[in-house]
Amino acid sequence: MIKRWPGRREFLAYYLLLKYAKARGTKKAEDNLCINAGEAIEILNVFTGSKRLSSSLLKQLVKRGFLERRKPLVYCIKEIDTLLDEALIHYLAGRLRRRGIEATVSRDHRRYIVVFGKDSCSEIVEKASRIGIEVKCVEDQP
Repeated sequence: MIKRWPGRREFLAYYLLLKYAKARGTKKAEDNLCINAGEAIEILNVFTGSKRLSSSLLKQLVKRGFLERRKPLVYCIKEIDTLLDEALIHYLAGRLRRRGIEATVSRDHRRYIVVFGKDSCSEIVEKASRIGIEVKCVEDQP
């Protein structure tokens, strides 16, 4: 999950790894692009200038949700569309909360917004469905 929008260095490092993995054609299961940690550090070394900083940047990308650790020393790079969809859903849920509507993002692998209360839920569902975002209405808050 992206908690904050990445800085320029983080985003460009992610994009560099994504471009490298796509150029290599390392598609694995579930259409994720995977890369070995050694390769990633080597590629980021060009970007950062040191292996230590490259390793640190790799860890930050994993922590921020841009990369997903599949096996020891194997990281899969999330597609940019997936990242932006996830960021959009979290942002919209936050905007609803600021408007006084109790809303949260589902915790399962299928991301959708859960709205508590039926007052304005139908309007939110109608508008969100236009842009392909799933919203579920729940009577009572857990």
